[in-house]
Amino acid sequence: MNASGTITPEIEMKAISYVNSGYQQILTFECQDGGFNWWEGDNPGNAILSALAIMMLTDTKEVYDTVDTAVIDRTAAYLAGVQKSDGSWSEESHLHAGNENLGAGSLRATCYIAWGLAYGGYIDATVTKAVAYIKSNIGSEKDAYTRAMCANTLITAGDTSSTAGDILKEFHDKAVVEEGTVHWTSEGSTLVNSYGNAADVELTALIALAMAGKGAYPQDVNGAVEWLVQSKDPQGNWGYNTQATVLALKTFLKALTMTPGNTDADVTVTFDGQVLGTQHFDNFNKDVVWQVEVTTGIDNGAHLVELDYDGVGGLSYQVVATHYIPWEESEPTEGPLSISVSYDTTTVNVDDIITATVTIKNNDPEGKGMVLVTVGLPPGFALITDDLAKLQTEKKLANFEVTGKQLILYFDSIPAGEPTQVSYSLVAQYPVKAETGGAEAKYYYDAETSAEEESQEVEVLP
Repeated sequence: MNASGTITPEIEMKAISYVNSGYQQILTFECQDGGFNWWEGDNPGNAILSALAIMMLTDTKEVYDTVDTAVIDRTAAYLAGVQKSDGSWSEESHLHAGNENLGAGSLRATCYIAWGLAYGGYIDATVTKAVAYIKSNIGSEKDAYTRAMCANTLITAGDTSSTAGDILKEFHDKAVVEEGTVHWTSEGSTLVNSYGNAADVELTALIALAMAGKGAYPQDVNGAVEWLVQSKDPQGNWGYNTQATVLALKTFLKALTMTPGNTDADVTVTFDGQVLGTQHFDNFNKDVVWQVEVTTGIDNGAHLVELDYDGVGGLSYQVVATHYIPWEESEPTEGPLSISVSYDTTTVNVDDIITATVTIKNNDPEGKGMVLVTVGLPPGFALITDDLAKLQTEKKLANFEVTGKQLILYFDSIPAGEPTQVSYSLVAQYPVKAETGGAEAKYYYDAETSAEEESQEVEVLP
């Protein structure tokens, strides 16, 4: 927004407060040995997360003046210290080691870590050794995601050989071109163990990011940007996982450097012939979202949304439709996951305690790793965390956290077949008639696969 001249003092103040809060929280995950890990206080560091931290903090420096560069230096020194003599970093197999999520051995781990170091400006002997290892082993690698990541590493590290260019030529020849869009299909898991469309988003973004960084195949980059725009969820993000959103946004920013042309146009949006609004776009506001909502006149049947573009330049657009089906009218389906929540009673007095039991079932014999469960917390009740803490100690629950209105449960996995149950207690604090907020279970790395439970009513009598 600074670059496009669209920032306001109010937005800047809010953004900087978020950046400051996030930055301070990130620092709490630094380990004693200089690396970063999944949970606060863990040691030793985790190589993958340490490389991720370097990228995050490097980006943060662009908008936040008080980033402590000594933290980044310590992280780079940690990664140099755990590098193997052949220039690689090895994968690990225990849960949440980090590298195991890369799923394709030490080459992918090495590419990501070296990419993080080069991205942070540490193009030294450590990265040089890693680049040599990558170039020696990339020839036998068949996984597209790993090859795309390695291409980004080589380009960011300033490698002058033809290796990255050869990889991008292969991707150019294998691109899926459909109605002005370009994308690539993943055949395996990604950095964060994503599958399906989430993996395609990550892979497409990685390839387009490398092409833009190399200044090659601009039509492929533009087509990939269009495909990524069309792959957004109704909230305007890529809700499959965080990395999908991060990589897509990085691709958009990088693609702007390839197509800096002028924009000077008027856009008019109509719905069934009725003009909803007209907006002028130029170089100052071409990156600003203009949202037009249709809230009336919508019924079953065909409707026509038209966008009239008068001028020069190119803008992306998205048409999103949402609708709701009442629970009583919805048809039950049996998916890979199912969830239910029961309460031992739904009518209590102040200071009474009720017990909630969450039942999750994995109906997929193959499973997809970690499961995230979100359960609503009814207003007027306070959560008692003793039972949850005990389950975590017994390794039956990976972790849990409480937000203002929700309880979030993390499971390393849910065994197929037999239901997994978690019980916890709530104490009634004041008279209220409230909704519980329902519940949802989904695979952490494949958020498209989810199951929901409807909200229930509980009452605290005066």
